[in-house]
Amino acid sequence: MKTDSTASSSKAPPRAARPVPRWISGDTLAPEKPAPVLFRAFELAARPRTAVLTLAVAGWCEVRVNGAKAGRDVLCPVVTQPDRRVSSLSFDVAALLKAGRNEVEVLLGNGWQNPFTKSAWGFEDAPWTSAPMVRGELTCDGRTLFVTDGSWRAFDSPVVFNALRNGEWFDARQEGARPNERPAKVEKYAPWGVVSPEDAVPCREFEAFEPVRVLVNEWGENVYDFGANIAGWCEIEVEGAPGARVRIDYDEELTNRNGLLGHVRQHTSGRGEKRPVQHDEYTLAGRPGGESWHPRFIYHGFRYAKVALDGDVRLASIRARFVHSAFGRAGSLETSDATFAALQAATERSYLSNFVGIPTDCPHREKNGWTGDAQLAMETGLWNFDAKDSYVHFLRMLLDAQRPNGAVPCIVPCTPKFGFFWGSGPAWDAILFEIPWQIFRFYGDDASAREAYGAMKRYLAFLSEKADDAGLFDYGLGDWCRWWEDRRGTPTRLTDSAYVYAFHRRLAFWAERFGEKSFAAECAAGAARIRAAFNAAFHRGDGLYADGRLTELAAPLYFEGLCADGEEARVAARLAETVRAGGHKANFGILGAKWVPRALAAHGYADDAFRMFVQPEVPGWAHWLASGHGTLHEAWDSVSSLNHIMFGDLSAWAYEFAAGIVPLESGFRKVAFRPHVLEGVDSFVATHKTPFGEIRAGWRRVDGKVEYVCEAPDGVAVVQTPRAGSQKAVR
Repeated sequence: MKTDSTASSSKAPPRAARPVPRWISGDTLAPEKPAPVLFRAFELAARPRTAVLTLAVAGWCEVRVNGAKAGRDVLCPVVTQPDRRVSSLSFDVAALLKAGRNEVEVLLGNGWQNPFTKSAWGFEDAPWTSAPMVRGELTCDGRTLFVTDGSWRAFDSPVVFNALRNGEWFDARQEGARPNERPAKVEKYAPWGVVSPEDAVPCREFEAFEPVRVLVNEWGENVYDFGANIAGWCEIEVEGAPGARVRIDYDEELTNRNGLLGHVRQHTSGRGEKRPVQHDEYTLAGRPGGESWHPRFIYHGFRYAKVALDGDVRLASIRARFVHSAFGRAGSLETSDATFAALQAATERSYLSNFVGIPTDCPHREKNGWTGDAQLAMETGLWNFDAKDSYVHFLRMLLDAQRPNGAVPCIVPCTPKFGFFWGSGPAWDAILFEIPWQIFRFYGDDASAREAYGAMKRYLAFLSEKADDAGLFDYGLGDWCRWWEDRRGTPTRLTDSAYVYAFHRRLAFWAERFGEKSFAAECAAGAARIRAAFNAAFHRGDGLYADGRLTELAAPLYFEGLCADGEEARVAARLAETVRAGGHKANFGILGAKWVPRALAAHGYADDAFRMFVQPEVPGWAHWLASGHGTLHEAWDSVSSLNHIMFGDLSAWAYEFAAGIVPLESGFRKVAFRPHVLEGVDSFVATHKTPFGEIRAGWRRVDGKVEYVCEAPDGVAVVQTPRAGSQKAVR
């Protein structure tokens, strides 16, 4: 058979295989090893139009291209549950590239990936522990230029030590050098977690605080008071000889007027941990004209910094830098009451100090993602800040940590040693239900509820095994950090059962919305059974629940539909009487701190709720201000952390009750304006950015009359204004 010589029977040449990125590290698992820099040099014929460096990072990183930092974020990526998820970052580096020789450097910090500090939570034995590592690629004009692989190299950075709860030590004499240069290690074993794009709001640097006074302790060391308790670090400028050293110790309180630092308890005592906590060190290079520095892979909680100088060195300047998640503003509060205005400022500062990537309990001794603190402060957060993405991220951490039997931990990230055997329970586990609900309420978005729906069902099945013979629950923590004079406190059985009742109602709502009507009916029936058992166990008649403590009276009012039929008004009256008899003092813990003011205001006693916030005696919020602090505390008597957010619902209360913005449909599609004009207060006005635009509401006294402010954007249906309804504001 004759063939056509002009036709080609040869196949097209095979395409080159797409390079596969590998996980690489500097082989720095041991805590005494410096933070590594992984680098890759390459040539470009011309500067590309687009260039994206994508890196999955186990640990923390700082990326530099041709010596310039890529992006503004710090402490990135935000922590995940490391054995389940690793975040991937994308850096737009086109503006940093050039024709000719280029170099990418990735400085890696330990972060949560290598948490070797011994502590109460067992992170030093975390199963995911490894040297910090990365995997990724550089894409220029749509083409993969190179990937992470054995062609990369590593050297020891000037960050000679970094640890999550300890600090960072930096030896500037190593800058510009590349000690211990070596091939990057291609890791045989990848991190445990699956890689997914970063979904949290990043952390950045914000306000700088100059010292407001300088104290000298008995050793001649200066203690700088920055006048504000924040999360972040100190920035220093120094001059001196090579090898001279600056040592910085951070704390939020002083032990006495001589300027001795207090002791931030780290839960490390007796656990063999010898390294100092909240402690940074800088060793000078001795550059003419001075040098400046701040840490990269640590943040501290502090108001004070003690500085010790070793050798020939002069501290030219020092200031504190506030570091937190870079939220946009969502709302504002303005009031003529100076005490409440100061409490609002303290609440915002406490909230931001405890949101460095994830919601935490405190920025110093723990930095743990306690779920109870997060669920109690979430509404305050969303009224003031656009924190939606970070709560979605935190929810995914919780879903990743959930056990097959449905149990969820009290902290995330969590380890096998801590999280499930103490601290978890309905009052803390409520975050699983609260995040989807509040995101739906504020944004009209049910995607998080759909993502968490199966987890909520598994959790409710897990709880069914915890019910006692009466169908009630007593599992975990209750009205935590109550005033110490009430030694017994509200029974956990009461608070837990109230929460589980609410969980059934929430899940019934979602099941109905997602088309599972029979399961919705099951959940509604479960809520009805718990309600009946709750009232049989705790309702004493004539408006009395349990022993008549404030939290006990507030619970059936706070949780919609829980109170015995026809008893709401009597319970609310008894609650108000008890508050007045106690001098409007905060005789409750963190659950009561949210429930009591809301229950009072919702049933016609807003003035009593407001007086609780502003009365100056202990226990009470304003007492913290009177004692010279600008943040909320962990305990009414201020014996523990001085920067906590779990008592912070007062800000959300002000938006919903004092200013009176009441969302009636998700995403603020429908609202009522029900402001409460407070005795002795001249004005209260709030704004909030909804998906449709800004709402503005409140009131002010002008010439002896009350003028109401009620403004809503197009798309928001207003169904009630102060002139058209009662003053009762309902949840």
